[in-house]
Amino acid sequence: MNAYDVFLEPSAVSKSLACNFISSNEKHLVVGKATTLEIYEVLRLKNGQPLASDYKLKLIALYKLQGLITDLCAIRTAENPHLDYVLVSTKSAKVSCIKWNPYKHNIATVSLHYYEHVLQNLTYETVYESSLTVSPSQNSVFCLRRNNMLVLLPFNRVEEEIDGEEDGHAKSMDVVEGEKKDEDRERGQVPLFGSSTVVDIETVDPTVGEIIDFQFLHNYRDPTLAIVSHRKSTWAGVLPKEKDTVLFTVLSLDVQTASTTTILQIENLPYDIHKVVPLPSPLSGSLLLGCNEIIHVDNSGITRRIALNSYTTDITSSIKSFQDQTDLDIKLENCTVCAIPNDSRVLLALENGDFYYATFEVDGKTIKKFAIEPIDKNLYQSLQKYQHSGIIALDDNLLFFMGTTCNSVLVELSYTSSDDNNAVDKGEAIEVTTSDSKMLDNDDDEDLYDEDDKDKEKEVKSGQIEFIVRDELFNHAPISSFALGNYSTEKIVAKLPNPSFNDVSIFAAGGLGLSGQLNIITPTIQPIIKSSLRFSQLNRLWTINNKYLITSDDLNQKSELFDVNQSYARLSPKHFVNNELTIAMHELNHGQFILQVTPRHIIMFSNKFRKVLSLDKGLKELEDGDIINSVFNDDFLMIFFSSGEVVIYSVDSENKSFTRIELPMSLQDTIITTGYIANSKLLNAVLKDLNLITNRGQKRKRNGDAASLKAVSPIEGKQMIFILVTGDNRIVLFGRDHKDVCFQLDFVNIFSDTLQINFFDINSGDPDPFIKQVILNDLGDEFTKEEYLTILTVGGEIYSYKLYFDGESYSLIKQYNLPMTGAPFNAYAHGTSIERRMIYFPNINGTTCIMVTGVIPYLITRSRHSQVRIFKFSKIPIVSFVPYSDEKIKNGLIYLDTKKNARIVELPNDFNYDNTWPIKKIYIGETVKSVAYHETSRTVILSTFKEIPYDCIDEEGNPIVGLKTEKPRTFNYKGQIRLISPLSWTTIDTIELLDNEVGLQIKSVVLDVGSETKRFKSKKEFVLLGTGRLRMEDLACNGSYKILEIIDIIPEPGKPETNHKFKEFTEEATKGAVTSICDVSGRFLVAQGQKMIVRDIKDNTAVSVAFLDASVYVSETKSFGNLVLFGDTLKSVSLAGFDAEPFRMIPLGKDLHELDVSSADFVAYDQDIHIIVADNDKALHVLLYNPDDPSSSNGQRLLHRSTLNTNFNTTCTRSLAKHEQINPWLDPTTLPFQVVGSTVEGAMYTVFPVSEATYRRMYILQQQLIDKEFHACGLNPKLNRFALVKNESSLSLRPLLDCELLRKYSKLNQDRMRTLGQKVSIKNVSVDLWKDLIEFENVLNNL
Repeated sequence: MNAYDVFLEPSAVSKSLACNFISSNEKHLVVGKATTLEIYEVLRLKNGQPLASDYKLKLIALYKLQGLITDLCAIRTAENPHLDYVLVSTKSAKVSCIKWNPYKHNIATVSLHYYEHVLQNLTYETVYESSLTVSPSQNSVFCLRRNNMLVLLPFNRVEEEIDGEEDGHAKSMDVVEGEKKDEDRERGQVPLFGSSTVVDIETVDPTVGEIIDFQFLHNYRDPTLAIVSHRKSTWAGVLPKEKDTVLFTVLSLDVQTASTTTILQIENLPYDIHKVVPLPSPLSGSLLLGCNEIIHVDNSGITRRIALNSYTTDITSSIKSFQDQTDLDIKLENCTVCAIPNDSRVLLALENGDFYYATFEVDGKTIKKFAIEPIDKNLYQSLQKYQHSGIIALDDNLLFFMGTTCNSVLVELSYTSSDDNNAVDKGEAIEVTTSDSKMLDNDDDEDLYDEDDKDKEKEVKSGQIEFIVRDELFNHAPISSFALGNYSTEKIVAKLPNPSFNDVSIFAAGGLGLSGQLNIITPTIQPIIKSSLRFSQLNRLWTINNKYLITSDDLNQKSELFDVNQSYARLSPKHFVNNELTIAMHELNHGQFILQVTPRHIIMFSNKFRKVLSLDKGLKELEDGDIINSVFNDDFLMIFFSSGEVVIYSVDSENKSFTRIELPMSLQDTIITTGYIANSKLLNAVLKDLNLITNRGQKRKRNGDAASLKAVSPIEGKQMIFILVTGDNRIVLFGRDHKDVCFQLDFVNIFSDTLQINFFDINSGDPDPFIKQVILNDLGDEFTKEEYLTILTVGGEIYSYKLYFDGESYSLIKQYNLPMTGAPFNAYAHGTSIERRMIYFPNINGTTCIMVTGVIPYLITRSRHSQVRIFKFSKIPIVSFVPYSDEKIKNGLIYLDTKKNARIVELPNDFNYDNTWPIKKIYIGETVKSVAYHETSRTVILSTFKEIPYDCIDEEGNPIVGLKTEKPRTFNYKGQIRLISPLSWTTIDTIELLDNEVGLQIKSVVLDVGSETKRFKSKKEFVLLGTGRLRMEDLACNGSYKILEIIDIIPEPGKPETNHKFKEFTEEATKGAVTSICDVSGRFLVAQGQKMIVRDIKDNTAVSVAFLDASVYVSETKSFGNLVLFGDTLKSVSLAGFDAEPFRMIPLGKDLHELDVSSADFVAYDQDIHIIVADNDKALHVLLYNPDDPSSSNGQRLLHRSTLNTNFNTTCTRSLAKHEQINPWLDPTTLPFQVVGSTVEGAMYTVFPVSEATYRRMYILQQQLIDKEFHACGLNPKLNRFALVKNESSLSLRPLLDCELLRKYSKLNQDRMRTLGQKVSIKNVSVDLWKDLIEFENVLNNL
C-alpha cells in the first residue's frame, strides 16, 4: 500500500490565454501549467518617466485541476456578452466551460462536455490527445479534434444591434425583442449552447486527407475552418519519388446541418507544412509554416511563397513559384508565431532565439507584398537566451512569451524611431495609417467577410520595435535529472553550529540551451548568517531603533537591556523594569519613544530610556489578573489580562498621555483571549452603510445572476480597526469611533470557506478557545500587496484568508494548497511542544512576511506571482524573531534558538519563493543532461552538452555517400563534464568529450577498491560516467564509460573555490551507447546496448565479472542491496540478483506488461519489495516481487499492484529512506524506503509506503472527498488518476492514495470534517486521520 504526493508544483507554462475573463475593460492572463490553472492581472505601474509605465503580473487565483490541461480558449456567450468564458480542455477529450464569480472571488463551472466515450466508439485507437480551437467572437463555436474526427458545439450569442439608419418601426420591434431576451438571459432561460455534432471530416469533404493542423479563420461571417492535411505520407528519404503531398482547404461550416462548403483549396504544397496561423485584422488570410518555407494564403486563395533556405529546392517541384530569400538560411522547426496587434507585421521567434518579421504591404483588404526581414538583435537582446513555446498578445503593446524550458516573460513593445528605410522616418516615433473605407469594394462578395467598421478604423502602427522584458514567471523545468546533497557546506558559521549543515537539498537540471541551469531546491529557508550572540538564559528578545536589544528571562523573572552600538554593553537605566519578565517592547512615533510592558507595569521611555510616563496607576484599577500579552499599532495599545479582559489605550506621545478607549457595550461581559490592531479596508463598506448587512444579497436577487452585474468599485483607503477573539472562537471587529456598534466574522469558529461581516451576536457559546492568535495585515512584495487574515490555532494549524471585494462589501476567502503545520485534538503534540507565536515583519528583503516560532519555525509570505506560501525556516527550534538592520544588513532579522543562541541573518536574494520550496538558479549556459553529487568533496558534477555543426562522416572519416556539401550543415551535440564548487557555484574544472559525444548519465558511486595481492578491500567514492556518440541512422551508436576521481588541490590565489579537480581513473570504449549505469554491492553495472555488464575495480582498472543480456536496449537500471532492476522501452522491467561468490547475475522475475519505461526504483516496507515504474504515458505502476504468492509463478512474474496517472512525464527517480514523524522506525536494518521523482513539467513527487490500517482509513476518506467535495472545472479525480493497463483487470489493482486530494480534508470547515470522519468510522477517528495526514506531510523531513 502506497501513497503519492506532489511536493513541488509544475512551473512550465504549457498553455496561455489573454481574455476579458474578470473585467470587460482589461484583459487578464490565464495560464496552464500542466495540472495547474492560474489567473493573472496586468499591473500598470508608473516608472518615474512621463507617459511611461512599468508592467507586472499579479496572481489573482490558482487552482489545481484533476486533469492535464491541453488547451485554453475564450468564448463569448449569451449569458454574459461583456465577459469571456474560458474553455479548459483536459486530457483526453473533456472540455470545461468556466466563468469568474466576483461575489465569491472564485471560478464557477458553467458546463462540462465529455466526449471521450463518443470518440472512442468511432475509432479503434485509444483516445489520448485532442486539440481544441474556437471560432472568432462573431460566431461562437468550439471544435474539438481527435485525428479526423471533429466535435462541433455552438454557443448562443446575443444578436448585435441593428444599424440606426434602418426603419424606425423595425428598430423599435427589435428593441422590444432584445429587452425580452435580456430579461430571459437574466432569468437563465436562454440556453447557453446548442447540441454537439460529431463529424468525420472525410465524410463531409472527401478531398480532405489526414489532418495535420486546423484553425478557425478571422474576418468571416460564418465559422470557417482552415485545414492543412495530406492524402499521401512521405518523408525526406523518398522525396525524389513523392513530394508536394500537403493540401490546404478552407471550409465554411454549417453547424446545424453538419455540412461544409469549400471556399478554396490549394494542392501540391511542400510535405513539411505543419502549421496554419490565422491572421487577424488589419491583415487577413493565413500563414502556412513549413520547416524550410513560409506561405501566405489570402481570403481569395492567392498564395505568396517564400523559400527560407537552400533545402526548399529539394522538397518541392514548384520552386519557381517561391520568392527567393534563401540567403536568410533559417529553419522554422519549433518556431513560434504571433501577429503584432494593430501592425502589418507578424513576429517569428525561431528555435535558436533569433527574431524575424513577416512583413506585409497592405492596401485596404489587399496584400501587395510579403517578405521576411531580420530584426536587429540589439532590440531583443534580453530574450535571446530563451526558447519559447508560444507567444500571445496580451494588449496592444504587450506580448506574453510562454516558456516550457525557460522563464515565461511579459514583453512590452516599444515603438522607436529608426534610420532604416523600411522603418519610420527619423524623428517620427510611430507612423499611423487608417484604412480608407472608400477603397473597399462594395460587391456582394464582401458579405462573406465580417470586417466591422471599428476594425476598419483601427490605427495601423509601424516603425522599429524594441522588445522590453517587464516581468518573468519563474520556471525551473524541465528537470531531466537530479541528485541529493548538501547545499550548506560550512559546519561552523559565525562561531556557532550551522543549522543548515546537514540539510539535504535537491540539485536538479533545468532549462535548455543558453538557459540551461542547475536548480538548487532546499527544504528550508537558507538565511545568510552574518553574526551571532550567546546568552546564558533568556526566552525572547526585542530590538528598538536597531540600537537597543532587550531580553527577557521568564524562568528567573528578569529583563536586561543592551546597547547594540557599544558591542552589546549591558545598560541599567533607573526606571527600566529589570526584576520582572518583559511581555513586549514597542516603538512609538518612529522610535522617539519606547514602551515597556511587564505583567504589572507599562512605562513609556524616551529614546534614551529616560522615564516619561507610567500607567501603573491605571493598572491598579484592574487587579483581577496580570498582563499576558500586548499589541501596539499606530499609537494604539491593546492590553490582554489573564482574567480574560482587554483594555485599549490611545497613546499621545506628544502630550505624553494615555487615553482609554471604551469597548462596545456588547463586549463588556465577553471573555477575550487575544486580538490585533490593523489598518485595513475590511470595514470600509459596512461602516459607510450598515444596510449592506441587513439587506445582504438583495441587489443581486433583483438583478439576477452575478455575471450579469456591472462591477462596483471597491471603497479604497484604510482605517484603524480593532480585532478581538472571544473565548468561543469568534472574531470581533470594531472601529475607533464605534458608537457601540461592533461586528463579527460569521462562521470563523468552524473555519468556513468564506468569512462575511455580520453584526456581533451577544449570545455566546461555551468557552473552548482554540484560536491562539490572529494577524490582519498586508502580504506581498514591493510592487503589490494584499490583505490577509492569518489565524494560528492552539494545535499549531495556520489558516489564511484573503480579503476581497464582493460587489457590496469586503469578505474573506480561505486559501487552500497550504501545508499542514499542526493538528487539532492534540494529534501532533510534538509540533506545539515549544510555543508557537506569529510575528509580523513589514519588510524582510523587500517582502512582507510573518514569522512563526516553534519546534519547526515557519515563514509565511507571498510574491506577486504566487499565493500565500508557508516555508520551513529552519530545522532547529526557534523561540523568538525580531527585525534588525545596520550598515551591513538591510531589513534582516535576529532569531533565538532553544540553546540561547541568537543569529543575525538576512534572507538571500538569489532564491525564488514562488513555489512550495525555495529554489535557486545557477545558470550554466548549456543544456544539463545529468547531475551527480560527490559527498566526499561536497561538489556537484554536471554532464552538459551544446550544439555544434555536424560533420557527417563514416567510420573511416570519409563523407557519407549522397552528402550535399553545398547545403548548410545540421547540428549535433558535444558534451562536457563540469565540476561545480559549492563555495561560489561556478565551474572549477571541465572535461571535454569528443565531438558528437554526450554524457548520457553520471552518478557518484561508492566502490570497493582492491587488488589481486590484497585480501581486504577499501571503499572509495568515484564519479561514474556513461556516454554515447550520436550519429546518423546508418552508423552504429557507440559509447564509453569513464571512472573519475575528485582530488584535493591547492587553490589558486584569491580563488578558494578552486580546491578540487577531476582525475581520470579508468575508461573503456563500448559497442553501443552506455544508456544506464548504477552501483551493485561495491561494483558498478554498465548497460551498453542490449548487454549489462558488472565490473569490479582491481589494480586501477575495471574487470568484468558478470553480465546479463536484454532483448532491447536498456533505458533504466537501479540497485537495492544485491537486487538489480532494469527496464526498457518495450518489455517493461525485470528483476535480477547479483551474487559475488561466484560472480553471476541471476534473473528473478519480470513484468509481463508492455510498458515503455522512463524510470524506475525500489520501495521497501516491512520486508516487502515494491518497484515503482514510471512510463512514458504519464503513469506510475507499482509492482511487487513476492515468490510466495501463487500467482507470481515462484517469483518469475512481478505482480501488478497499483497504477496511477500522474499527468506528468517522469524523467528521473531516486530511492531514499522514509521519515517517520509520529512513530519513528526503531530497527535501522528494516527502514522503509520511498521514491522521489522529477518531471519534464517541473513538478516533483514522492511515492511512499503506508501501513494497512492507515491505507484503509485514508482510502475511505479519499472516496468521500471524491464524491462529496467540489472539484475545480467539474473534473473527476477518480477518472483523472485512472490509467489503463492492458491485460490487467482494474478490480485487482489497489489505487494509490492521492495526498493532494487528502490534504483538502485539513482545510475543510469543521462541520464537513466531522461529517466525513463519521463516514470513515462510527468511532472517533479524527485523531487517527490527523496523525496520518501529519505523517504524510513530513515523509521528506529527513532531507
